[in-house]
Amino acid sequence: MAQGRNRIYFAIAFVISSIPALFALYALQDNLTFLSTILFALSIISMGLSTFLFLGYKTVKHGTPMIFTLLASISRSLAPFARYLSRTTVIGPAFSIIIRFLFFLGFIVLLMGDNLVRTILRCVVGKHPSNRNYSITNAMDLHIELFDDSIPRTKHLENSELFKQRKQLRMTDEHNGPESRELTSLLKRPKYSVSLAYTLSVASRLVYEDVEVINVQGGNICAFITEKDDDILLVFRGTNPLNIQNYLTNITMGMTDVKSSWGPMGKVHKGFWKAMGEPKKRYNTDEGHCSDHPAQKASSSSSTGPILRIELINTSVYRTIVSAVQGLGKIITFVSTNLFHHVNEPIDSTWIGPDTDIRSNSMYTQAEEHILALIQRTHNDTKQNKMRSGLSHGSTTAPSKKKKRLFITGHSLGGAMGTIFLAKMLQSKSPLLDHFAGLYTYGQPKIGDAEFSRVFSPHMTNKIFHHVYNNDIVPRTPMSRNYYTPPGTLVYIDSAFNITIYPPNPYTNEPVPVRPISFLHLSGLLNRYVIRRLPRENKIRILFRIIFPFFLNDHFPSEYSESLRHGTVNWVIMGAGGLEGGNEEQHQSVKKRGSVHRRYSIVDVQD
Repeated sequence: MAQGRNRIYFAIAFVISSIPALFALYALQDNLTFLSTILFALSIISMGLSTFLFLGYKTVKHGTPMIFTLLASISRSLAPFARYLSRTTVIGPAFSIIIRFLFFLGFIVLLMGDNLVRTILRCVVGKHPSNRNYSITNAMDLHIELFDDSIPRTKHLENSELFKQRKQLRMTDEHNGPESRELTSLLKRPKYSVSLAYTLSVASRLVYEDVEVINVQGGNICAFITEKDDDILLVFRGTNPLNIQNYLTNITMGMTDVKSSWGPMGKVHKGFWKAMGEPKKRYNTDEGHCSDHPAQKASSSSSTGPILRIELINTSVYRTIVSAVQGLGKIITFVSTNLFHHVNEPIDSTWIGPDTDIRSNSMYTQAEEHILALIQRTHNDTKQNKMRSGLSHGSTTAPSKKKKRLFITGHSLGGAMGTIFLAKMLQSKSPLLDHFAGLYTYGQPKIGDAEFSRVFSPHMTNKIFHHVYNNDIVPRTPMSRNYYTPPGTLVYIDSAFNITIYPPNPYTNEPVPVRPISFLHLSGLLNRYVIRRLPRENKIRILFRIIFPFFLNDHFPSEYSESLRHGTVNWVIMGAGGLEGGNEEQHQSVKKRGSVHRRYSIVDVQD
C-alpha cells in the first residue's frame, strides 16, 4: 500500500516536472536557447525539490525516535557546561543581551509577515466545525476539553481543616527555627484548586477563537461571560500573537495614578487602565443623590451621553443676534470637542448602536451590568421558588440557593485586564465584591507599581493566583523598575510540571516575584522534560518549538493548560523577603538547611 502511494507521488511529480521540459523542446525548435535552458533547469529543480521533500518526510517519519534520543543525549552533555557559563560574570550576561537582541529583531520581522503566516497556518490546521478559522494561538492543540475529572483534588488546599493539620505539623517540627514557625502561623490557606485552574486556563484559550461567543467589547479588548450552576466566569482575551497593532497598544507603558474614595491605589499601566474604561457613577442611597457633581451625574447616568441645550430669544433684534451667536458657539464647541474625542480614541460603535454613548458603556460597565443582571435574575428565581414552595406546602421558607460566585480569568493581556477589572471593582466598591471567588491569570505581564501590588487585602490575595510557566518571558515584562510583580499569590510551574505556590509576604503583603530568565539554561528542545513530551505533540507544536525561542514557546496558553492537567502541587512557600519564585537552587538549599534558613516557611501539601 505504501509503495503504491510512493509510485503515485513520483508519477505526479514527474508529470509536473516534465511540463517545463516540454516547453523547452518547443523553444529549441525556434532557436530560443536561453529560454529553453531556463525551462530545462526549472524542470530539474522541480524534480529535485519533489525528491528532497519525499526524503525529508520519510526521514522525519522513521527517524523521529532517533532524533528524540539524540536531543536527549545533547541535553545531558551540555547541562554542566551551560550551568558553568550561566554563573560567569561576563559570558552569561553578554549571551543574554545577544539572545534578547536577536529575538526582538526576529519578532519584528515575523510581525511584518503577519498575513503570510496566518494564511500558511490556516491552510495546514483547517477550519473550525463552525466553518471559521481556528486562532493561531490554538493551532498547535485543537483538542480543547473544558473539564477533566481525572485531575486529582488538592484536598489540603481546598479543605481548611486539612490545611490546619499540615500547618501544625510544620510548627511542631523541631528542625524549624522560631522565625520559620512564626511565618507558618501567619500563613493563610491559599484557596487554590488545580482542577479549577485547569478549567479556567482552557476558558482563557477559548476566548482566542474566532467564534461568535464574545458578548462584551471595548477598545482593543474583548471578553466573554458564561454561567454554570452557581458560578459566573468572566474571561478576557489576550493579545493576538501576530497582530502588530495589539503590540503597539501594549507597549504604551506610561503609568497613571489610581485614586479612590478611600485612598490612593498606586500607579498602573496607562494603556491597560484606560482600555478597561470607567465604572458608572454610583448613587448614595442614604442621601438619594450621586456623590459627584449634579452635572456629572446627568451625563454619566444617561446612556445617550451629554445633552446640549440651546436657548434662543427673539424679543428684539439685539437678543435674537446675541442668542444666535451664543448658540452657534455652543454648537461649534460641542462638535469640535466630541469629534476630537472620537478621532483621538477611535472605537467602533456599530456593535452597540449609534444612539448610545460609548463612553458610558465601557468594557468595565458592560461586564459589571451583565454579571449583576445574572445575579439579579438568580435572586428573582429564588424568590419565586420560595413563594411557590410556600403556597404548595403551607410554609413561607424554602432551601436557599447558594450565592453566585464570580471567577475572573485570562491569559497574557487577558490576565492583566482581569487584574485591572478587579482593581476597578475595588476602586468603585462594586457590589460584585460580595461575589468575588477568585482571579486566575496565566502568563500575565506586570501592570503596576509596588503600592498597587500591596493594595489588595490578604482576604483577597488568597483568592488571586497568577500562574507563571517555566521561562515564560511575558510575566517578566515590562523590565522597568517602576513595574512590580502582579498582586496576589504566585503559582510557579516548572518544566517537569511541578507546581509551587508562593503567598505574599505576611508582614508587608508584597507578592513574591518570579526569578529572571537564564538564557544559558537548557530549555525548549534541549530540556529533557520537553523532549520526553515531543512524541505526544502534533507537528504544528513541534514546528513552533523549532521556530520560536523557548521563552516565547513557554508563553503559549496550551502550555499552561497541559501543565495544570498533568501537574501536582507539592509546596506552599512563604518568605519574609528576598524570595524569588521558581529559583530551583534556592529551593533545594531551603529544604536542606531547614532552621538555618530562617526567612522561609515551607508547608508540604502533596496529596
